[in-house]
Amino acid sequence: MSKKLTAVSLFSGCGGFDFGVQQAGVDVIWANDINPYSAAAYKSILPDVEFVLDDIANISSFPKADVLIGCYPCTGYSVGARRRWRDSKADDLRVRDMKSNENNFLFWHFLRALGRIKPRYALIENVGGMVNACDGYFLEEQMFHFRRLRYTAVQAKLLASDFGVAQARERLFMVLAHYDLKKSFKYKFPDPTHGPRGNLPAVVMRDVIWGLEEWPKGEFNEKEFHGHYLTRNRKRRWDESSFTIVAHADHVPLHPMGEPMKRVGKDAWILQGDRNRRLSWYECALLQGLPSHISTFGSLRQKHPVIGNAVPPAFGQILIKPIIEFEIGSH
Repeated sequence: MSKKLTAVSLFSGCGGFDFGVQQAGVDVIWANDINPYSAAAYKSILPDVEFVLDDIANISSFPKADVLIGCYPCTGYSVGARRRWRDSKADDLRVRDMKSNENNFLFWHFLRALGRIKPRYALIENVGGMVNACDGYFLEEQMFHFRRLRYTAVQAKLLASDFGVAQARERLFMVLAHYDLKKSFKYKFPDPTHGPRGNLPAVVMRDVIWGLEEWPKGEFNEKEFHGHYLTRNRKRRWDESSFTIVAHADHVPLHPMGEPMKRVGKDAWILQGDRNRRLSWYECALLQGLPSHISTFGSLRQKHPVIGNAVPPAFGQILIKPIIEFEIGSH
């Protein structure tokens, strides 16, 4: 490979995926997101990338690049969106007015960019629910258009803790390769590197947030633990990986200090002792594997979505590696 691969990123969030790809040796040249809090965080970890803060619908041209990265929002792929959208007088699947559900169809903008940039490769992240959402409509629609645009696509669900992240976070990834690539290229998802399925020890919360201030004033949500919060266990030990870091400030997992939660019935747990608090936004960032120098602004209700929606950089690093190796070997 005579030069670095270049990448363009859409729905970039705070730049977790992009940071990982860049750490692996790819030059991320352009990124976009609509959220100003995400933009601030992105610029704090990737200051040299041209970042466009705007609605993707307003962007008509994109730089040329070898790789297109897309982490479009998962509103339409959540559990609540998995119900079949059916016409009351027909049994076939019908998608309702696109404008009234526009957050469910942001993948169209990714497809638009894919057709204009024509990268050699594309990397996509989303929640696993996309596979079955609306009886597979969303996934089937995307796969059809990937083929139309002359890309092969492979997919896999990966667990963050398998790749050195101190968090039990599972996400769906798709890797696209253009038909014009050599027939010898066939993408293979990397094998786990950490934990019981890898060769390296699992990374746990003690490795990541031990030694930080126990009660950082103003950095964690102090709202009371409501009934819904107590329907399941929210606390893991220091020697375990964290539960999934979520985007909603009220539902962030508990810090590992103090006593464990106790189950008292079906969907009923209680707190024990007086050392119970939610993880701070910064602790969440570190448990996502984001760099320690990340910063943003706003309230906790604005910071937690930025962090909770991020892609752990480890995923970017391991997913781009087979592509870099192929590019090096083909030159």
